[in-house]
Amino acid sequence: MLSAKAHYGLKAVIYLAKSTGQGSIQAKEIASTQSVPVRYLELLLSQLKKARLINSNRGKLGGYYLARPASSISAYDVIIALEGRITFISSHESSDKDRIDMAVTTFWKQAEDSLVEYLKQSSIEDLLQKADLNEQMYYI
Repeated sequence: MLSAKAHYGLKAVIYLAKSTGQGSIQAKEIASTQSVPVRYLELLLSQLKKARLINSNRGKLGGYYLARPASSISAYDVIIALEGRITFISSHESSDKDRIDMAVTTFWKQAEDSLVEYLKQSSIEDLLQKADLNEQMYYI
């Protein structure tokens, strides 16, 4: 299971994507609009910056912004920057004699591969469009 880091990190990056063209966005604005503790968010933003997914400006008008277009940042990029490798099971070696164990291990590996592929295909732009669609639905 992924931790809150992935959840909050995705929310922050989607918010930055939504704010593209408005200049740098301060961490406290992201934190307040996305219900994330600001100190925790600052740690996540630091990791995302280290991974070169976002950039920042210093100073009174400083803040954060996407390092590249939202269409070229995947959910996988964000999660890997914050969580590291995604894995459902530890490096467990099956013995050739235990076919059930081997079948279960293969099952989890295929599920992991499917999830990774889905995350790689899901861009921040895609997630932003889903968020915008959800916002529009509330106004109907």
